[in-house]
Amino acid sequence: MTAEEKLREVLKQIVPADAESMEKAKQRWKTVGKPLFSLGKLEDAVIRIAGIKGKPVYSLDRKGLVIMCADNGVVAEGVTQTGQEVTAIVAENFTKKETSVCLMAEVAGVDLYPVDIGMVTDVPSVTRDEYKVAYGTKDMMKGPAMTREQAAQAVLNGIRIVRELADRGYDILATGEMGIGNTTTSSAVVSVLLEKDVEAVTGRGAGLSSEGLRRKVQVIRESIRLNEPDRRSALDVLAKVGGLDIAGLAGVFLGGALCHIPVMIDGFISSAAALCAVKMAPECRDYMLASHRSGETAGGMVLDALGLSEFIDCNMSLGEGSGAVAAMPLLDMGLSVYLKMSTFDEIKVEQYEEYE
Repeated sequence: MTAEEKLREVLKQIVPADAESMEKAKQRWKTVGKPLFSLGKLEDAVIRIAGIKGKPVYSLDRKGLVIMCADNGVVAEGVTQTGQEVTAIVAENFTKKETSVCLMAEVAGVDLYPVDIGMVTDVPSVTRDEYKVAYGTKDMMKGPAMTREQAAQAVLNGIRIVRELADRGYDILATGEMGIGNTTTSSAVVSVLLEKDVEAVTGRGAGLSSEGLRRKVQVIRESIRLNEPDRRSALDVLAKVGGLDIAGLAGVFLGGALCHIPVMIDGFISSAAALCAVKMAPECRDYMLASHRSGETAGGMVLDALGLSEFIDCNMSLGEGSGAVAAMPLLDMGLSVYLKMSTFDEIKVEQYEEYE
């Protein structure tokens, strides 16, 4: 059986979140001794996670961040300020706790799992043969970035990682990425899947000049014209103009749906992966949470297309999973009130009237 055939079989197992558990969580919130609906999105998140887990009482004690690391051949077209060597350097720094998200994750109580799904250079502390699909993608200006089999395998690897972390007792996962050139591939993927003009979904990434941005738009537009990705197939789009990190993250979102674990979207690249996952299995949207509205041009556009509302808006565009990690403590706070606060009956106060 090919990787694509295996993926098709796996996708059939995804079902919607449990409506009964969500209703029970909603009713629980109405008994908590505070003004009704006063925690807004935090209450909504607690309700949604109840549906994801299939039970109204749960914990979020074990938190993990899966960081997909991969290189993109399109870097050869001059669409970035830095070279591919930076991907491996930062990937190794994840294991040394020497990146921004490492420090943020330590505060938020989140464990890091960097994955080499397609870096040009092996990093002994990160690279594992069972996860690595290829040594980077090809230059999509000269042909497809990868084969459909490679794209499907990357998605399956993402699913596998979530299953392994679920077996280890993780309650919630965040998504992150590292790969020079991946705002270029993400813009290409989003342009095709949302049928938006390339210029409308392409930003400066890690600080391109105006001339660099024009070059980036030109490269994406030409790559789409050359490869003719089929917008009806997220796998085809990933293979032709995407990246292995995006494909791997799409697998993480799908794995969350399969394992009934909530998965936090990070920024633009992560949201592009979430969009791919929803195109493959619409029900997996039930298992996603949006952390923040990315500072990248199309970050909010993708969340709107997914019908998801972010927790925070800090104009962040760092990547690595930093926004997803930043939102984790908010969930802890909301869940703590939901589980531990006295009810109206317990404090002998008449329940607030429900808002219209």
